Amino acid sequence: MALGLSRSKMRIAKALRGNRGLLAGALLALTVGAGSPVLFAGGRTPTYAQVREAYRASDSWIVDRNDRAMESVRIAKSHRTLDWTPWSEVSPSFQLLLVRSEDKRFFSHIGVDPLALARVSRRRGASTLTMQLANLIAKGRHQFSKSAAERKFDQIFEALRLDHQWTKPQILEAYVNLVPFRGELVGLRAAAMGMFGKAPLSLDENESAILVALIRSPNAPPAAVASRACGLVGSKGVGSGADPCAAIRERTEKTLAAAYQIPRSRDLIPVLSQSFVVSERSDDGVIKTSLDRPIQELAVSAAREQLRELKAKNVGDAAVIVMRTSTGEILAYVGNAGPGFSTASQIDGVHMRRQAGSTLKPFVYATAFDLNLLTKNSLVEDSPEDLAVGGGGIYSPKNYDHSFQGLVAAGEALGSSLNVPAVRTLELTKESRVLDRMHALGFTELMSDDHYGPSLALGTVDVSLQELTNAYRQLSSFAKDKEVFSGDTKKQVFASLSAPEYRRFTFGLSSLLGLPFPAAVKTGTSKDMRDNWCVGYTSEYTVGVWVGNFNGEPMWNVSGLTGAAPIWRNLMMSLHAGHPNQDLAQGYEPPNEPLIKRSITRIRYPQANMLIGLDPDIPKAKQRLPIQIQSPQSSQSIFVDGKKLARAEETVFWNLTKGRHQVELKTSDGRRVDDVSFVVR
Repeated sequence: MALGLSRSKMRIAKALRGNRGLLAGALLALTVGAGSPVLFAGGRTPTYAQVREAYRASDSWIVDRNDRAMESVRIAKSHRTLDWTPWSEVSPSFQLLLVRSEDKRFFSHIGVDPLALARVSRRRGASTLTMQLANLIAKGRHQFSKSAAERKFDQIFEALRLDHQWTKPQILEAYVNLVPFRGELVGLRAAAMGMFGKAPLSLDENESAILVALIRSPNAPPAAVASRACGLVGSKGVGSGADPCAAIRERTEKTLAAAYQIPRSRDLIPVLSQSFVVSERSDDGVIKTSLDRPIQELAVSAAREQLRELKAKNVGDAAVIVMRTSTGEILAYVGNAGPGFSTASQIDGVHMRRQAGSTLKPFVYATAFDLNLLTKNSLVEDSPEDLAVGGGGIYSPKNYDHSFQGLVAAGEALGSSLNVPAVRTLELTKESRVLDRMHALGFTELMSDDHYGPSLALGTVDVSLQELTNAYRQLSSFAKDKEVFSGDTKKQVFASLSAPEYRRFTFGLSSLLGLPFPAAVKTGTSKDMRDNWCVGYTSEYTVGVWVGNFNGEPMWNVSGLTGAAPIWRNLMMSLHAGHPNQDLAQGYEPPNEPLIKRSITRIRYPQANMLIGLDPDIPKAKQRLPIQIQSPQSSQSIFVDGKKLARAEETVFWNLTKGRHQVELKTSDGRRVDDVSFVVR
């Protein structure tokens, strides 16, 4: 008959007080544990499923509006953990060395090892892997009032219950995911990726030995770690005259001397902004966004391609934003082109405030149209003029090409971005009225009414790309915001900014701004060519682009037409591919697609840009790569180098061949869910 819980605890704690009492305490725990409701530091022993569900990686996945995985971002500051690693995905060499080092009789004991307890009093060597796991699960709970013997009793008792309720593989799996390795690295996946750039399944024997050695003393000096690791793999090399530990010592010192590196899983989101975050840290630890992954991919690719083209002209940075015209939802957000492409990949170019240039002219003319002071057909004069400004100065606006057109229609002056007519229209409209409407459109940090003077018409205002793009969106007749301008005004502005005939004085009848469907667009260049803008909209999408240098250096002979416009055109053509012109002209809105199941379906293995080596000692036909899919859907298939391999399952094998390869996960209608490139050598 089992003893009462409080009485049994007293007896075991008493037995544990002496060095030799550990064995007696463990054996007594075995007799009591079978029938007693053992509690886990104030609560019942958790199940494997509960521990697995409570696990949270330090890096959360950012997903798009349809739950497609896009990027990972670190959210925990005190530790670094990655995705949970199943025991089946742990290197066989690590599995073997872990048990050999930490718990030789793991598969034969029942949670505690009486033989080890008999030999050792309170040193770690007496703690089985199950006891260590019990301690890891209970970590952080306040037990400071308990004696060392009482804490040891809890650990023994909880290990017994774990072994009784869990399977051995479940215990090992939870252990390798919760155990700290070095510094802030917790869990095998973080340690393997951070130190060796490998998934846990790819660890070789020496790498496995180094990581197992770190479990005992995570912050031990490299020499001590190497010595223990060498002892784990045995005296290989003895007899050949070589130092049996030379290779492992060299690898240990090199690994521990360098700072760990965990590469970002994707580079689709160089900057994470609250502007497009819909919800943070939902139940599944995912950051949900309004972004659309295919559109984000287009925007990132277009920005990088153009920066490569403009590198010789001293252009180092770009930013892009794509909005749904009707609602303002952000579908793509490229704060910078990312590491390797941007001069400062930590800067958010979408929120950065820079001089707007001629992109403010539509708001000047829209105000005049709204007040019935002009229409797009009203004649305005484009001729030299000297304007008196504050302090007795004279302001003489000139056009981009230093020529003048004489009398032109207001729509032509706007479409061709003529400077003198814009300044004269501002004089007619009054600066305060234009600024009032700009405030209503969402421009912030505007100065007082008398600050800018005539130069307001030419864009001497610092704005952000997001503000500017959202304001252009509201010029569309299809925007569902509270209207700042009348419907008639919006139609006049659209006509002025979309018809090639209105752009002919500056851009000619055929330019990059002309598309095979209706689209309003305006470029702008700030003083000394420091900022390049191109913003435009259709009934479906509004796209804003900025090009320049984050440090403010001027570009070399780059205008809005040659700098930002190619990115804008590239995106607009891709976004509207296959849409009939008449549908766009009528403001056709495609139906919203239903959201797919809220789970992250992605390629778990191989990792992006992984190097995989063929083993010359194994027949080539037997060397296969396990392609692993997280949360595979029945409607998805796996493709390798464009050829269908199999229907998506958790693990599918592919015969290794040398070269660069691409694995793609696609839906039944051919839509790409995820892709990874890797190299086989």
